[in-house]
Amino acid sequence: MATRVFGFVDHVITQHPDGERTLTLRCIHPDCRWTVAPTADVDRAQGDAIKHTAATGHALFARTAEDMAVVVRQA
Repeated sequence: MATRVFGFVDHVITQHPDGERTLTLRCIHPDCRWTVAPTADVDRAQGDAIKHTAATGHALFARTAEDMAVVVRQA
């Protein structure tokens, strides 16, 4: 009978250094279609949401953050 040995190597996932993080926002008030398109300017996007709340009273948002990730082998 043959014996197989599997070696396990530790890996880690992290943000790719050439990638950028983006944020998308969407007002979830039932009658509102306000959104912020994907942007790397997170502060501006969040500021826009605050302004939207001040103008409309809508305070709930769906946020999606995205970045490019890479898995690397640890020594």
